[in-house]
Amino acid sequence: MIKTIGRRRFLAGAAGTAVALKAPAVLSQSTKPVRIGILNTFTGINAAPSDTNLKAMNLYFETRNWTVAGRKIELVQEDDQFNPQIGLQKIRKLVESDHVDLVCGPQASNVAVAVLNYCKSSKTIILVWAGTDSITWERVPNLYRPGLTSWQLCTPMAEWEYENIAKEMVLIGADFAAGHDVMLEYKRTFVPKGGKILKEIYPPLGAGDYSPYLTDISSISPPAVYCFFTGTDAVRFVRQFSELGLSKKVKLTGFAPLADGSTIPGEGEAALGVLTPEIYIDTLDNAANKAFVAEYRAKYNAYPDTFSAYGVDTARVIDMALTAVGGDTTDKDKLLDAIGKVSFDSPRGPFRFDPETHNPIQNVYISEVAKVDGRLTQVVHATIKEVRDPSQKPT
Repeated sequence: MIKTIGRRRFLAGAAGTAVALKAPAVLSQSTKPVRIGILNTFTGINAAPSDTNLKAMNLYFETRNWTVAGRKIELVQEDDQFNPQIGLQKIRKLVESDHVDLVCGPQASNVAVAVLNYCKSSKTIILVWAGTDSITWERVPNLYRPGLTSWQLCTPMAEWEYENIAKEMVLIGADFAAGHDVMLEYKRTFVPKGGKILKEIYPPLGAGDYSPYLTDISSISPPAVYCFFTGTDAVRFVRQFSELGLSKKVKLTGFAPLADGSTIPGEGEAALGVLTPEIYIDTLDNAANKAFVAEYRAKYNAYPDTFSAYGVDTARVIDMALTAVGGDTTDKDKLLDAIGKVSFDSPRGPFRFDPETHNPIQNVYISEVAKVDGRLTQVVHATIKEVRDPSQKPT
């Protein structure tokens, strides 16, 4: 039986946490606030995930009285509008005009790719949430990723689905960087095992009507499909998939946000049975998660999702690293070194960074949408522990 840790203990301190860092005896005497830039998509199809991410960060810092290592914390928020050029403009503003000490985000892979060179040349510390593997192939020393990578979810999912679901698949994903990246990573594992890809389909972002693509899938009649859609695109796709009766003959599977805590509420019972690989679901049975869910529900009257986990864990990474350097943000190398050494028990499970790739090392949960105590959520079929992405560029 796991004992539930007390309210506030998870978010407010190091209780229940395996801390790999030791705080210096003397904290920085600086009274200047630590400014953290938040670059994310707050409008459009991915506004909801960005909102839950920010809510979790706010919740964490509220429990710390917005103070870490003797310095006040300020979040400076910018909307990239899911547009690479706007994202580049906004990160320049955050760094050059707002003088932030580090940047968190973005979640959109197309924006992350666009800002990568600027972060590299300006040596801006960035904690990125986007999943595309391409942003770590360059081994940018000032970039850490407290979210996930495409490889981390696609590889174990492709292996598990080949053994348990189907040997043949149709792949369908939104036509932008992340959609293509996810399908590439899935194929890199599924095909060498003997799997066959019957067709690849790439609808445009924001497609309101998926019926032409679903009709195509119906005519192929594959045993299963693997998808990449996020936000309102995921909601529309899953609902239309069910409305056209495809869920009765084709197993619907896909990358995490196809059906997770951020999209299931909008999908309703159409999401029942959808399989996805996840790094976090709100039903995970660990003490840190029980406390986090209780805190989040008390504050927002809602359940946290994957993007909430990004937010709370990123805030904890910042807290631990700042504490380790006594609140001193002037020595960027020292702060980066402290970020790389954090290790703790997250709501998602054990969390730490790979010292080579700066990607997270974490569990992956093969999950299915089901009703639990009358509520639509996810249950875990398999746990793949401590998944480590080698971030090898395809040849």
